[in-house]
Parts: sequence; structure tokens; C-alpha cells
Amino acid sequence: MSSLYLDRKNVSIKLDGQTLALYELGEKKGTVPLHLLERIVLRGNVQLESRVLGALTERHIGLIVLSGRNTEATAMLAAHSHGDASRRLGQYQLSLDDDLRRPLARWLVLVKVRAQQRLLSEALAARADLRYPLTTALQTLTNIIGLLREDTQVFTLASLRGYEGAAAAAHFSGYVHLFAESLQFNGRKKRPPPDPVNVCLSLGYTLLHYDAVRACHTVGLDAMLGFFHDVSFGRESLACDFMEPLRPLMDRWVWQLFKDRQLRPEHFSSDVGGRCQMNKAGRQIFYGFYESQAGPARRLLRRYGYGLAKHYQALNKIAV
Repeated sequence: MSSLYLDRKNVSIKLDGQTLALYELGEKKGTVPLHLLERIVLRGNVQLESRVLGALTERHIGLIVLSGRNTEATAMLAAHSHGDASRRLGQYQLSLDDDLRRPLARWLVLVKVRAQQRLLSEALAARADLRYPLTTALQTLTNIIGLLREDTQVFTLASLRGYEGAAAAAHFSGYVHLFAESLQFNGRKKRPPPDPVNVCLSLGYTLLHYDAVRACHTVGLDAMLGFFHDVSFGRESLACDFMEPLRPLMDRWVWQLFKDRQLRPEHFSSDVGGRCQMNKAGRQIFYGFYESQAGPARRLLRRYGYGLAKHYQALNKIAV
């Protein structure tokens, strides 16, 4: 199975038997067999026949539409969900009980902080010249891991979010030093991303988030109800939970793209408002790299989903 990325203007997609027919300015450019597809990512002015949406849903092919002006998703199609409602019943029960949420939240924060620690440790081995900022950040992460492991600690969801936030701040205090000064990356900034690194992080997190939404949907869980993130209007909180441990993985990929000079300053430009954008050549490189690396991450997201679904099913049986 594979992904289809369409990042072109004036493209239309029509259903042609068991294939998708791609047209540009009315001229047929090619076809893609539906059985080869797992997801489609659209960006730009792409038109779809309504029959295409039905075919994608029937075949469990996901669809994400990215904004042409930023790196956020404007629409998602997740296809059919798993039919066992007992999973969602258990999920609803857990979402209302902080005592049940805390152990899962603690696990999530610990896994994420360990991943941040591994990334900065690898960076320290490769960049001895950055010993001071990386060692300082690593010491903070090590201290937080020690606190999270203490069984005598009384954790609340608020305190766990505090540890996660402190770890993220420490992580980025070291991470920013891995990039050339010419990239002007001074820390994580989302809206709008002011530099090439933040553009890549935002786009990567968006793609990972969509894969997390698909994982939730595939196993029959409600992506809106998380255990670490509270309910918030319009936010897929459980998908946010799933992708938290994978954020350091995306951070590593972005570092690798710039370290290996696959992405360079000429792939980016800034508008008069200070918004940095990646050009089409840069996006093609990014999409290709993401697809080459994302397989294990997607499998891990599905494992998270199936593992949590079993936990919720067991919880629902106990309640009944």
C-alpha cells in the first residue's frame, strides 16, 4: 500500500473503473489503481468527483486536504470505523475518570521524554561542539524521567502536563543548536511558522496527526476523547495523545533533512508578514522523505490503538 500526494494547481480527480484518473486543465495525465492506495494527500486547487469520495470510503482509503497557505489540515476523510461499540463505551467511561486516565498519561509523558533524551544523546555524540547546551538539556530530561519513575510521587493530570511542558522546553533548548544560524530557528513557533525548521515541524506534525486520527478510527475509538489531552472543541484529543511520543521522531527527521542538506534555504521564502513557506521543490523532498520513514511510525500508532482498544473493552466489561 502507498500514499498519493497531489500538490499541483488545476488538477481534477475522476473515478475510472477501479482507478483514479488524473486530469490537468481537462487533459488526462494518468491513472492510479485504487487497490494500491492507503491514503491521499491533497494541496492546492484539486477538484474531486463526488463518486471519488464514495470509492475512497468504500475501500478504506484516507484523504487529507492541506491548506495552500499553511501547513494545517483543512479536511480529513477517515473511512469506515471498527464496528465494536464496546471499545468506545469503555473509552467514554475512562475519559470521565481522572484516576483511570492518570496511569496512561504518566506512561505517555515518560515515553515521550525518553524519546527526547535519546534524540539529544545521539545529537551529542555527533556534535561534540554543542556539549554544553545539549548536556544541560539532557540533565533536565534525566531529572524529569527520575521524577516520573518515582512510585511515591502523587501525580495529577495537571502535574503530568507540567512535566511534559518542562521536558519540551528543555528539549528545544538543546534542539535549536543543531541547525545553522542562517535558518534563524530560535524555538518552536506555530502560527505562522517564521523559519524553515518550524515550517517542516508543523507540516510533519500535521501528517503524523492525520496518521494518528486514522489509527484511532481504524480500531474503533473516538479520536476526540483523549486521556492526556482534555476535551477541546474541534480537537482530536486522542490522536494528539497518540502522536506525542512520536514528536521527537519527527524532530529527528527534520534535523536529518537539514543536516544532510536535502532541504536548503533556497527551498523556502518569507512573505511580507513574516510567514515562512516551503516551495514546491521543497515539499516534494519532504513528502518523499516522510513516506520513506513513516511506515514504522504508522505501525506503532496502530499498536497504540489496538492496545488501548483492548484496555477500553476490558474496562467496559468490568463496568457492566
